[in-house]
Amino acid sequence: MKKMLVLQISALIIVSGSLGGMLFFTDVYEEVHSGIVSVLCLSCLKLEPKTKTDFTFETAYGEPHPDFVLDNLSNGVVFLHYSEDACPGCDIMYPVIQNLFNFTFAKEDTVYKIFSFEDSDVAYFYTNIDHTSEEMENSFPVYDKDHISGLPMFVIITLGYEKGIIKPYYTTVYGTLGLDNDKDRIAFLTELIQESIDIYNQNREGYNQNQ
Repeated sequence: MKKMLVLQISALIIVSGSLGGMLFFTDVYEEVHSGIVSVLCLSCLKLEPKTKTDFTFETAYGEPHPDFVLDNLSNGVVFLHYSEDACPGCDIMYPVIQNLFNFTFAKEDTVYKIFSFEDSDVAYFYTNIDHTSEEMENSFPVYDKDHISGLPMFVIITLGYEKGIIKPYYTTVYGTLGLDNDKDRIAFLTELIQESIDIYNQNREGYNQNQ
């Protein structure tokens, strides 16, 4: 009987100590867990559903298109690529874009380059929101049409016709595009750019930047 009592008391002490340890480390766990989840949700988890590729005239919150977009839209399609430092999805898509345009750059760079894509000009802007100007950073929410606030984010701006007016017409896609390999991602973006160029060429003659 005494032996059993001693074993019960010992077990109680061990359990109490374990619970105390859990309580002691709760704050540390919560801090680490929150940090991990916030990064993953921003860059990957929220973006896993297949992104919609529908085009729209309306910016995310009705803002005007930035001047740097309108200035370049006079000459061809505009491709915006948004990224950040701590972003697993960005790391996946970073080499995909470089392969797409056959062009290399550092992840921390801000890039502006005109590419010839099927004999048409495409103005490419790469923006790492951790290393960029206020103007470029502020353009990010303008094109977050699905209100995801996640990275990476890709915007293709062309020209569309609405109620007798030719004006900017764009689509935004997110994350790893809902695809699981680079070959399919490149093919997806290539087709989307081709579609954008076709739409642009149908409407470019009637475009007036100052409308």
